[in-house]
Amino acid sequence: MKPGTAWNPDEEPLNPAIFIFLITYVLVSLGENSPRKLDRPTATLIGAALMVVSGALSRSEARSAIDFSTLAVLFGLMVLLTIFMQSGFPAWLAFQVLRRCRGPRHLLAIVVFSAGIGAALMLNDTVCLLGTPLLLQVTVQAGLPPIPYLLALATSANIGSVMTLTGNPQNIIIGHASLWTWTGFALRMIPLGLVSLAANCLILMVIYRSSLRPAAVQWSPPELSIPVQRDLAFKSVCVYTGLIVAFLSGAPLDVTCVSAAVLLLVWANRPPRDALEKVDWSLLLFFAGLFVVVQGFVKAETYLLERWIQELGLEVQPKTIALFSIASVAGSNLFSNVPLVIIFSHWVKQMRDPPFVWLLLALTSTFAGNLTLFGSVANIIVAQGAQDKVTLRFRDFLLAGVPVTLVTTILGVLLLWAFWRWGWV
Repeated sequence: MKPGTAWNPDEEPLNPAIFIFLITYVLVSLGENSPRKLDRPTATLIGAALMVVSGALSRSEARSAIDFSTLAVLFGLMVLLTIFMQSGFPAWLAFQVLRRCRGPRHLLAIVVFSAGIGAALMLNDTVCLLGTPLLLQVTVQAGLPPIPYLLALATSANIGSVMTLTGNPQNIIIGHASLWTWTGFALRMIPLGLVSLAANCLILMVIYRSSLRPAAVQWSPPELSIPVQRDLAFKSVCVYTGLIVAFLSGAPLDVTCVSAAVLLLVWANRPPRDALEKVDWSLLLFFAGLFVVVQGFVKAETYLLERWIQELGLEVQPKTIALFSIASVAGSNLFSNVPLVIIFSHWVKQMRDPPFVWLLLALTSTFAGNLTLFGSVANIIVAQGAQDKVTLRFRDFLLAGVPVTLVTTILGVLLLWAFWRWGWV
């Protein structure tokens, strides 16, 4: 099909990749509610297979579409964090921080900043898996309403993950597609993340001011016993510290993560199966299939992307920044932020100033995850983890998610634009 022309069924058939792309995303959105009870990894696997079988992609194109570097980073981090969690040290440390708060508002601030900083160092999903049961125990024993704190955990983990290239999956993809180093990215994004965390804290305090009044509860620090395997904790901390040092020195993300994972598997001196069985292999399969499906769509709709690029422009200017940010937030909630980042990367590479736009894409696609309950996997982890004790409803999340997303996105974009104007990006 020629650029600028509409599709006419009498002239040529519509590329099957478009149908496959749409079917895949319908199945992904439905999840296990689909007619055949297909989960999301299976949906992308079906889509990837259809892309090859239909001829939309050749086998070599499908292989080339899979970003093995991203999968390697995810695998390495999963192994490291699994062993680290098994030591009990992260849960013990988190509780030591929580139990030192002086009241409801202080606890909310601690949750916001500890979740945000933790997500920058450990994937945001991991922070939510760790923090949800701890928060439920603390709030129940202290007689506090759990919903404000669960929302603080989810939204802050999403916001904080923007601060490093290993904070979330979409940043990992950006790290390999762009020329940003882990250190260079962090130096620009940490200030934005901290300011946005402060804004998130203030917004939640305003929304839930009646529930967070000191007079509303009888606060007393809860006592919990969390066992720690000191030997395993020490080894995990050493390896993880070495990982961060390697990142700061500019070492490749994929090689560093896999090497650190292998080192800890050997040094831990326990059956590797215990850690490998807990790796989320279905998530790795989901990403592999997703890369192929998106590549098939991009190949089929190259002319549409080119037209959009021409209309949006290649220069960094206020109009382009605003339109791009709106499209990123909306698209991240419509298609999910990971496939959106993969698609948008084809436009970013053609920009006059791609380093700035990579940061803009990371910021907007990450903060978009706070708009709705289903905007981020981290949100769903918190909701599912708390469902036995409290129901975090869609409207509960929307009440906080809309103002948090709007304020933090606008604030972050303005600060990032200021950095660019000052020549720091």
